[in-house]
Amino acid sequence: MAAAPPEAMSGNAKGRATPKRAAPRGRAKKVASRWAALGPATRRWVFIGGFTLALLVGLPLIHALMGEVAAILIGTFIFGFVVGRMTHK
Repeated sequence: MAAAPPEAMSGNAKGRATPKRAAPRGRAKKVASRWAALGPATRRWVFIGGFTLALLVGLPLIHALMGEVAAILIGTFIFGFVVGRMTHK
């Protein structure tokens, strides 16, 4: 077996450099999403409302499908996640 030439070995990319394309100029500013356009207080209340609605529907559904212990464990996990998100800096 003969040794492979240096340009065929992995990790050697000297002969394969591709020219970089120039970035297109004159692009307009990115359009902000509807969520980003809301203020922080509005986003917080939308999050709280969505979370409350999910709890009012989700916990009884989990309780009916999986039982008491699963509903308590999943509810505790979700509560910890939300408290962590709201207190994260």
